[in-house]
This record gives sequence, C-alpha cells and structure tokens, in this order.
Amino acid sequence: MKIQSWNWIARCLAICVMLGLTQGAESQSQTISSKDAPFRTSIRALGMGGAYIAAGRNGGAFHYNPALLNQSHTDVSLAYDMGFDQNTVNVFDFIDKNQDNLKNFNDLTATEETQLFQGLTPFDGEKIKLRFIPTFNIVTHNFGLAAYGTVKVGAGVDRGIFEPRVLADGTADIVVMMGLAKRVSEKTAMGVNLKTINRRSADFRVGVTKLDDTFDSIIDSLKSSEQGYAVDFGLLHNLSDRTNFGFVVQDLYGKVGDDEFPMNIKAGLATHPNDNMTFALDVVDLLNKDGVSIFNRVHMGAEFRVPLLNFRGGFNQGYPTLGAGLNLKLIKIDYAFYRTENGRWTGLDGRSQHEFQAKIGWGW
Repeated sequence: MKIQSWNWIARCLAICVMLGLTQGAESQSQTISSKDAPFRTSIRALGMGGAYIAAGRNGGAFHYNPALLNQSHTDVSLAYDMGFDQNTVNVFDFIDKNQDNLKNFNDLTATEETQLFQGLTPFDGEKIKLRFIPTFNIVTHNFGLAAYGTVKVGAGVDRGIFEPRVLADGTADIVVMMGLAKRVSEKTAMGVNLKTINRRSADFRVGVTKLDDTFDSIIDSLKSSEQGYAVDFGLLHNLSDRTNFGFVVQDLYGKVGDDEFPMNIKAGLATHPNDNMTFALDVVDLLNKDGVSIFNRVHMGAEFRVPLLNFRGGFNQGYPTLGAGLNLKLIKIDYAFYRTENGRWTGLDGRSQHEFQAKIGWGW
C-alpha cells in the first residue's frame, strides 16, 4: 500500500511538471505575473510567513491546497479583510494637507509650486496599495464552497512635467470556487478547486486639474468585465501522524479574457508537535516562471495557540512576519504584519504590509 501511494504521488508530480514546462508554448494569450492571479490569501498564513500548503486546517485552507479539505474543520463564516502598504498613511496625509493646492495648481505662485513638489519627492510616482477581500465560506469534510471578491487598488501622485498627475489602477475579481477532496489511499488525499472569475479593471494617469473631467470615463471602464475560469490541483500526504507533505498546482488552467494565469507549482511541509503548535515551510513557483531568486519563493512560519488567542511568526521572502488572533467563537479578529519583495531578489525593494480581518461565523 505504501509503494502504491508513492507511485500515485510520483505520477502526479511528473504530469504536473511536464504541463508546467509546456504551458503557453502555442498560446496567443498574454501570461501575467503569478501575483496578479485572483488568489485569496489567508491572514493566518500571512502571519506564518505565507506557509500553509500542508499546514492549514481551517475553513480558508483549501484556497491554498484543495486536498486540505480532507482534514479541514467545519466552517460557515463571513469574513472581511483589509490590507494596505507602508506608503498609505504618508500619501493620504499629504493629499489631505494639500488638496486645495492640488486642485488649484494653476493658481499657485512659484514658491508654492516648489513647496508642493518638494512634499511629493518621498513618494513621487509611488502608488499606495489597498486590498479589500470580503469572503463567504462553507466548508465540511472533503467539500468547500467560497464566494469572494479581491479588490486591489493602487493610487499615487507624481510630479509630472507641467503639473502633478494622479496615477491609479484597480482590479476587482469576483470569484466563486468549489473545492472537492478524496482520500485515495491510507495516507494520501487529493483535491481540486474549480473557479469561475469575473474581472473588472481600470488604469489611468491624469493631471490634477483634469481629474474631475476623467471621472466619468473611469466609471465607464469599470462597467465592462471579463469572464474566466481556473482549476487548481492539490495533494496531501501524511508522512507521519503529525507531519504532512503538500503539493499544489495553482492554476493548472487559468484564464480571464486575454490574460492567462501562469501555472504555479508549489510544495510544502508542516508538522504539529502537539495540538497547540504548528510549524510549516513552503516553496512556491518551483519552475520559477516569475524569474526571481529562490529566497523570494520561500515561506516559513509557526503558530502557537492558547485559549482565545493565537500567536504567529515566520519569514516571508526572507523578511520577518508577525500575526495574532482573538477567537471569541462566533467572532474572530486577526492581524498580520509582513513584507513583500517587489524586486527579483530579497532586500531589493521590500514593502511593509498590514492586514486586518474580522470574521463572523462558526469554525476557525
């Protein structure tokens, strides 16, 4: 039985790697970065450095690996996540203090223009990043259903040539996902996620004095949407009673409009020394389709649980992470701090991120 189980795993790994190497060879679609795929992160995973492929047991775990439904607890909940990056507070403070000068830029004196440009220098051309993710989740043993939206907004101001410009972009994905899992041997479970995606997006750059005239065209661009579908495959193998190996092919097929999601092959290990502790390690994008350093693709972390409280920590792309949660049974509040690397290797362009979640429902 043990040999048969490992034969199953070896065959699945070989097929998925072959598909990953050949994906897109004859496609006319545009392949986007893996970070632009409509993937819903878990705030618990973010606090643990992003490692969850073999570790998750709560209702959101099957977003990382559909095979985790085989060990997930029942979860019926409504959650709302909000996240922002390190520049958000500074940029909003600048805009609030200078909104009159920005709106009436043509009437400013030379001295006032110089002062305004000097204030822009620290974040000239930099966009703040905001995330809003409402989620409705229903999870039982071997079955999961989720409906969620991932709204990502970027906004900023640059100095421009003749006047400051407002830069903004946004993507809103509405996703309905069904996950199924089944134990195929004594120690191995497999699962699949089927997703339907509706995407709306907008992107513009406009001078501050022309912003009001552009508003209607922005609204019009958001009225049109693109439809797409995606499929994830996952595997979970019990190395021992307390240690798991996970393997995932995120977006085995994934496409919205002309945008094709890159196949993201991931693997992870997790161990539970006791009922109150979890340690996890994940490596994502094993084929390195994003062309970044190995350290950008490594996630590791741990969680320690006591009555009412959870504490988390780890390393995400080489940067430390922290997280904590308050569990009041029907109401749960969580926070995570982490950094993401926007460059090709760790330390080049790391950005601090803050994430909050409020959750109402049954399950954890």
